[in-house]
Amino acid sequence: MRKNNYAVASFIIAVAFFIIGTDIFAADKNRPAAPGKDEIVMVFSLKLQPSPDTEFFAKYADMSFAALSLKRYGDGNDVIMFKGKNAKYFLQGWTEKDTDSGEFAMLHVGFAARKRYIEIHSLRYYFAGAEALFLTLPLQVKIEVPDDVRYVYIGDFTCKCSRPFYDITDVKRTDNFDAAAKAVKEVYGKDAELERVPLIPLNKED
Repeated sequence: MRKNNYAVASFIIAVAFFIIGTDIFAADKNRPAAPGKDEIVMVFSLKLQPSPDTEFFAKYADMSFAALSLKRYGDGNDVIMFKGKNAKYFLQGWTEKDTDSGEFAMLHVGFAARKRYIEIHSLRYYFAGAEALFLTLPLQVKIEVPDDVRYVYIGDFTCKCSRPFYDITDVKRTDNFDAAAKAVKEVYGKDAELERVPLIPLNKED
């Protein structure tokens, strides 16, 4: 009888370890890949004030006017897009954003070989992801990234706008580094170390 009790207990423990191990494996599997040798994850936020009515703009995202079709990025949420350039290629990357969540954008960006700098030409905010409904924040800066840095924080940007056309009236860049560093660890794991980098104005003569 005692042997049976030990057998049952051992079985329960084995099943528990299996379930825990499966959960850990699933969490790792769902985690995005860490940036490689010639990549970084660029972290920032872009917010508009007043916050857009995404449901309203979504009604226009799939409309067509003769040959003009308003294509859409993503699934109907607002979208933030980065446009820039490394030493060889023009770059573009985008991510969906829930305007009420305050989430950080985390975009994989690649370097040209042995040229660890990225030009950031603009950030664009697409209302409901519609290609034709957007606001552009021109930056025209570059970042230079040390060899051992994989995650970089460029700041939190807030654009104050006037309605109804969302013309920009003011732009503020604030430092929310601690919250950004915590968010990066939640997404990429405890070994993901975020670093600040300065924004260097592009030389107009280049």
